[in-house]
Amino acid sequence: MAYDVEEAKKLVVEAGKKLLETGLIARTWGNVSARISDTQFVITPSGRAYDTLTPDEVVVVNIDDCSHEGDIKPSSEKGIHADAYKHHPLVNFVIHTHQKAATIVSITGMEIKNVYNEFKPVLGDYVPVAEYAMSTTNPLRKKVEKCMMMNPSCRAFMLMHHGTLCLGESFDQAFEVADALEKCCEKVIKDNYLRHSWDKTYSVDNKLNYFLNKENAGKMPEAICDLGSSVRNGNIFTLTYDGGKKVDVDMITGLAINGIAPKCAKIHRAIYESQNCTMIKHVANPYEVAVSCLDETMYPMIDDFAQIVGIDVKCVPWIDGDTDECAKEIGKAIDGRNAVLIQGNGALVTGNSDGDMQALDLIMEKGCEAQVDVSIFNRPHFVPKAECFLMRTVYLAKYSKQINK
Repeated sequence: MAYDVEEAKKLVVEAGKKLLETGLIARTWGNVSARISDTQFVITPSGRAYDTLTPDEVVVVNIDDCSHEGDIKPSSEKGIHADAYKHHPLVNFVIHTHQKAATIVSITGMEIKNVYNEFKPVLGDYVPVAEYAMSTTNPLRKKVEKCMMMNPSCRAFMLMHHGTLCLGESFDQAFEVADALEKCCEKVIKDNYLRHSWDKTYSVDNKLNYFLNKENAGKMPEAICDLGSSVRNGNIFTLTYDGGKKVDVDMITGLAINGIAPKCAKIHRAIYESQNCTMIKHVANPYEVAVSCLDETMYPMIDDFAQIVGIDVKCVPWIDGDTDECAKEIGKAIDGRNAVLIQGNGALVTGNSDGDMQALDLIMEKGCEAQVDVSIFNRPHFVPKAECFLMRTVYLAKYSKQINK
């Protein structure tokens, strides 16, 4: 049964906040809709942050031609939602997420042929994957529609390199599908590792060492350098390092104003000289450290990584006895990107707001976790270079400006 328009708008707003809280989406990525009649649905607007979204900003869209009411632009994926309602008359709520485990499994291009018994009541026997096409495009819409039409009984779909589409007869059911799909994919990833490694029990530490050994990159380091995080204000940046110590550094001289600058201050200065950013953060999740140990350029496996982080992420060494030259190389490597891998030490990400940094932190971690898990699947697939360039260009020119309005 379709929702009343006002109730539908409130549920869409509530869903956006819930997706943020559960980590199923980040920033403005993903979208939510609710059916209000046989001919219309309401959907989240394009480029609006979910944590501040109001019911008045939720947009009414016509199913047949995707035209909309009002001046606010609906989500660019509105066509996929329209097709879901068109082909599934009983569906009243649709969630498109970029949830981590399901996105990682989607990269392999493999459908889940035999869903675990514990998830079958929600997911059914089978979860298909739609072929890749660049996000927000008509080719993507057509490929997702084809996938839905070929699998009419399915309510969960993976979108290769992108995310998921979860359908429900209600708000609660759509979330139940999204949650079950994520837990199912987490189990798929764990079981795949156990099958390849022959380990009897799963642990992240063992998996990362297995990955590095598989890639001929040794083992996880016992310790990493604290490369600090900083915030720039004019010609001064405040560097936080070594568990909370702070020092103000002059951009022009590179000298500390209120103490002695640690060696990692050279990196921060080089990055600020290289790009127009006001924040730098050292991220060293175990997956990020593992990928940095490869000492290789990292290429996007996920659309939002290409958009937000860059068309690739280079890896640069940090050698204690050669910090000046290393800092210069790091500054060059991050030019045009929002992250750089530091060999054996994770990565540094850059941005201009807390929202930027939260999104980069989350997506860098997801991208590195994807590289580890997909390698163990032995099915690495990368987003095509041309699409990476185009998505990155569009993001920098339009989307990032819209989110910061």
